[in-house]
Amino acid sequence: MRIASSVKIAVAIAATAILLAACAGTSENGPTILAGADATSAEVQAGSQDPQLQPLGAEGPILLPYRGPSSGGVAYRLNLEIEGERATHNPTDKRRQPPVRETHELEAEFREFPVEGADSGDDVFLVGLDGLLYTEKQQNPPADREIEIADDRLRIVNNGETSIDNRGNRVVGPLAPRLFLSRIFGVVSYDASGNPIRLASRGAPAARDFMNGIPILGAIAYAMVPLPEAPIVPGSRWTGMRVPPSRSGELGLGLTIDYTLAGYEIFEEVPCAMILLDAHVDEYAFTGLIGLEFDRVQATLDGTAWVELTTSRVRRVVLSDQIRASWTDAGDPKTAAEHRIQHTTKLELALRNPNRKAKKWSNGTPRFESH
Repeated sequence: MRIASSVKIAVAIAATAILLAACAGTSENGPTILAGADATSAEVQAGSQDPQLQPLGAEGPILLPYRGPSSGGVAYRLNLEIEGERATHNPTDKRRQPPVRETHELEAEFREFPVEGADSGDDVFLVGLDGLLYTEKQQNPPADREIEIADDRLRIVNNGETSIDNRGNRVVGPLAPRLFLSRIFGVVSYDASGNPIRLASRGAPAARDFMNGIPILGAIAYAMVPLPEAPIVPGSRWTGMRVPPSRSGELGLGLTIDYTLAGYEIFEEVPCAMILLDAHVDEYAFTGLIGLEFDRVQATLDGTAWVELTTSRVRRVVLSDQIRASWTDAGDPKTAAEHRIQHTTKLELALRNPNRKAKKWSNGTPRFESH
């Protein structure tokens, strides 16, 4: 059992020139993350209004500042939940097979670090891991896996049995904790508006392949909030293409998201732009990003993002989507297999204090609770 990997999602977007190629940097292990690194603030660009004087719903244009490498490094917590099922019906089969149901839960603590003077011409961020808890379960046939990486320890549990439990930086081997914690595992590049255009995995080969099976890079790209380069006012709207981190994204099913500036408010004691996210698709004969011809796609997405006015740093994003799709294999219509998938995704991306070590995961369980 395996959910769509970040690399497969990157390939899907690359087919439409949203994701193009791997970013600069070829280090096998990647640089070690500086402990306690914190974000720095960029100055408000000339012409921007004082955010303290902009209550929610205020009139008047504001230019959100460029948020390239000068915006510094920042620490986030990502929570992702995916529920879905997929079914295939072959007209030649006498019995219809039951759908395969799957759930995925991911909590990841990571940091983004800018690459100064990158040669690609785009803004490049290295993504380093501080910890994660990932659980995937499947029915028909049954299978489950839990991965926990944090506090200088890595543990993998397959179908209720612990297969790996490594402790300490001195552990060597293809899946040692030191290959994951405080190490760069990915690269994300985006354009001046904040649209992801490249995803690439990083790290030692075994660690890179392992992380590719966890939808963290795809989820980070999904949560990125684009910002217009021109001044905006409450009610301004713009769009951005995003690929869900679910199996739908593996199939190249992209969503065009509408972003609307609702206004300004003090969020977590910081002046922020409040931006609403919305997407709606109900189409027949829908062509995916990698050329798959869907018979029908029904999808909705809604969410809210808070973006700091002085730095354009994303402070929090909360979104959810519901996706249904069907397609038929090429060939004789009388014998071609019919496929159906449906997924529900819930995602939250939030700033966190990089110097505060949580004793429990967001679901309330202690880190490395005994099984």
